[in-house]
Amino acid sequence: MKTPLSLLFMLVLSQKVLAAKLDLATHDSLIQKLESAVDTESSDAMLLQHNMTYRLADLYAERARLLSMDQQGKGDKIHAVQIRADRKKSISILNKVLTALPKSDQGPALMQMAHLHILMNNSDAALKIFRQIEKSSANYDNRTIALVYIQLGDYSFVNGNFSDAETYFIKASRIKENPRPGYTQFRAAWVNYNQGETVLAEKQLTQLLRRPELLAAKDGTPDTSFQEEATHDLALFMAKNDITQTSIQTLSDVSPEPTRKKNLIFLASELDRTAKKVSALKVWKIVGTFEITMEDKLDRQIQITRIEYDLGHRSALILEADRSILLVQQCGDQPECTVARQNLRRVITDWAKAEERIPTPELIVVFQKFTTAFADYEMSYWAAQAAFKRKQYKEAYQFHIQTISFLKSVRDKNAVQQKMFEGSLLGAIEVAELANDIDLRFFAYNQYLDLNAKGPKNHEVKYQLAHLQYEKNDYVKASIQFRILALDKDMPQSLREKSADLCLDSDVLIKNEAIIESHSFELSKLFPSKKSEYLAIYRKSILNQSVRILNELVAAGYEKELDKLNGLQLNQFPSDQAKLVLKNKMELAYRLRNIDALAKHANELLSVKKLPEFERQMARHHLVWIAELKMNFKLAIKMLAQIEPPAAQQADYHLKMATLKELAQENPTKAYENFLATSRNASKNAFAAHQIVLFAKKPLKAFKNFESALRRNPDLYASAGVFVFENTKDEDFAKQILRSKAMRNSLNGQLLAHTFAFQSLAELNKEIRKNKLVAKPDSVLKRRLLAREQMLKQLDKLANKAIAQKDTTLQLVYLSRVAEENTQLASEITALLVPSNLKPTEVVQYRKQISEMVLPYLTKSQAVMSKNQDIWKQAVAQDTFLELSECSVQKARPGCQLAATEITYLKASARAAGLATDPFEKLSEQQQKTLSEAESLRKKIQANPFNISDLAKLKILQSSLGRGPMVAYLDSRLTEMQKRGKSGN
Repeated sequence: MKTPLSLLFMLVLSQKVLAAKLDLATHDSLIQKLESAVDTESSDAMLLQHNMTYRLADLYAERARLLSMDQQGKGDKIHAVQIRADRKKSISILNKVLTALPKSDQGPALMQMAHLHILMNNSDAALKIFRQIEKSSANYDNRTIALVYIQLGDYSFVNGNFSDAETYFIKASRIKENPRPGYTQFRAAWVNYNQGETVLAEKQLTQLLRRPELLAAKDGTPDTSFQEEATHDLALFMAKNDITQTSIQTLSDVSPEPTRKKNLIFLASELDRTAKKVSALKVWKIVGTFEITMEDKLDRQIQITRIEYDLGHRSALILEADRSILLVQQCGDQPECTVARQNLRRVITDWAKAEERIPTPELIVVFQKFTTAFADYEMSYWAAQAAFKRKQYKEAYQFHIQTISFLKSVRDKNAVQQKMFEGSLLGAIEVAELANDIDLRFFAYNQYLDLNAKGPKNHEVKYQLAHLQYEKNDYVKASIQFRILALDKDMPQSLREKSADLCLDSDVLIKNEAIIESHSFELSKLFPSKKSEYLAIYRKSILNQSVRILNELVAAGYEKELDKLNGLQLNQFPSDQAKLVLKNKMELAYRLRNIDALAKHANELLSVKKLPEFERQMARHHLVWIAELKMNFKLAIKMLAQIEPPAAQQADYHLKMATLKELAQENPTKAYENFLATSRNASKNAFAAHQIVLFAKKPLKAFKNFESALRRNPDLYASAGVFVFENTKDEDFAKQILRSKAMRNSLNGQLLAHTFAFQSLAELNKEIRKNKLVAKPDSVLKRRLLAREQMLKQLDKLANKAIAQKDTTLQLVYLSRVAEENTQLASEITALLVPSNLKPTEVVQYRKQISEMVLPYLTKSQAVMSKNQDIWKQAVAQDTFLELSECSVQKARPGCQLAATEITYLKASARAAGLATDPFEKLSEQQQKTLSEAESLRKKIQANPFNISDLAKLKILQSSLGRGPMVAYLDSRLTEMQKRGKSGN
């Protein structure tokens, strides 16, 4: 059926309005009708032939587009044949009618044909059309030419010909009718980006995004997809350049609200990917200010953690890892939470791999946080290895316990899990042993036997568990457990024999000879290779039972027992037993406090042939101790020199030698130097360094040599520093050490600082005297008065500073001077002669003015002196200057030279304040009393050297007197008495 002409006109006129709204069915109908109409031979129809044909081509192209969008974008595959046929049909129609179309429509028609060729993957045909239009550009409108330039620019860009692409995009941008100016600038920016002009590219894209009209769609509405794409690319461009806070803000400002956060996240990720870690970190922190999903929060936080790791910021890494762990914990069991946890885990494991050889403390901390938060047996196991390498054995132990806890509930462990489980059981034992922690070892041994009773190391663990009781000195339990192991035929023979030996050793330590007798006889029958040895123990135990009776006597029976042993003929005893008798005699003599007898028996023991060195040393130690008790320090030095201490005791040995040398009034420097070479005790090292300085011929050099050791003890550092200054008067040195806050806060540091203060005060006093007010011309008198006023202000300033610093000494000295100088100035003003040219009435007026002039000075003097008196009352009541007064009885002590100068100034202040008595007399009396008490106690101790109470009191007195060597000696003596366990009242 032919379509009426009126209907054809309606179709043609309304085609542009309806095109966007027609569905597929309508397109099919219209195409059918237009094809019929185009075929008509009516002269009226020919008037519309070209327009309808052109419209028909549009309908074919539009139907192909709708078919491709069918079924949610799957139409390209479902209707592939129809789509291609429609597009070819559209191109064919356009080719036929092209030359017949009005000139204004030819350009759009060619562009449509090119577009369809591109959709059919026939880019060569499209390119040919574009080249054709470019070649004959005069035949087409500017809008078409601009679009062709854009297409040719895109083609050059895709093929990597950026120079040509740039030329085409510039040409397109210069055409006013260009319908796509925003896209043109966008592609030009990409050209510059690919040519390495990343800063220019960023600038171009930023300018584009700041002009909303360039981002609009054809209908004038905002093209959000284009804007989103452009802002995403801007983030990519920015990542190539130096990131600033301004550029980050720019990206945020130009990004559409829905993509702002995503663009910042992309920028941060891209910066991280390109190793711009610090910039990435800045952006990630800004992302955190947005309302973001939990997934984004997790991604952001873990990315920050990863960056801090990459940057090597260990402290920040701990903080960020902690935040990541907390965030993952809060997340729960969602899939994104699991992914985040794995990503965080990967950061930590990467860190651990990087530090596999030498783990850092921060790695251990993060392992602890992660394994505390999450049950991850692999992480706990790896953490244990890292802590072990750092020798953080207790931490390694806890990680092993975590691994065991996680895995013990797994019934069917795979090979890796089983290996980790057994490895952690043994690892817990190993690190507990290395930590030297008895409680940890006890738990680790029992845990192994509870959870892996048939494990390959169960016999060794049982042995170690018994040995632990031995180490804990619980010899009763040790004896019982070792005996069980010795009798257990399933145990390896070597462990059975060791158990048997330690069973008897435990019995010996219990000193229960009856048990020794029983066990040694029983075990001699079980171990033929040990039979002769155990029988010897068996026989000896019988003898020792009688010896033990002697040892268990109460104190009242010691003397009788010693007499009995002295009556024995030692040549009738086997050498080892004879030696035992000698040692028992020494012990009894010691308990009887018969130091003469102890010395005799010690010498007898030294005369034994082939005496083991450790017993020889023991005897010599007794002799050194006796010499010390008698305070015969020279003899003690002689005996101590014969002792060769073990390596672990070298430091104590040299320190003792140094102390004895000081007490014997010998130069201890060499001994102290030996001590410093072997000691790792910071406080004792500081003391040794201090004493070396005090005995040095060149104290300044000694101080510099040992300054690092001295700094460990601020008081000793200050003492040595003051000693150096007192001996060298080196002010530069003094000022250098006063830079230390600890030095300034010490008494000696204050004495040193006061020395400079007193020097300045003396200079100020000298200047004051130079400006004494005497009868001079008015100009001179006025100048001197002004100078004196300024000097009074200096004194006020010094006094106020001392008050602010709560420096009692300087307050008293300065306030005294302030009061005295105000009074002195008033006196000098009053003493000035009355001018001779004054009339009697003027003289009266003159004197009145003078009185008024000096009144403020006198008033201030009285107020300051009143305050000074109050400070003195408080200082006397609180014995503020007790430490200064100690120098009255120990003048050679470091700082006492400076203290003497300070006391002189303070005494002058006390006199000015009107104190009735010298405040230092009472303090000096106290020190003399302390000195007298110390001397009295020393004589008392010489008479009774075993009175620990008197020794402790003397140590306190000697400490208050600042006698370091004697304090060290008394401390060592008290320690020795407590070690021997024989101290008495």
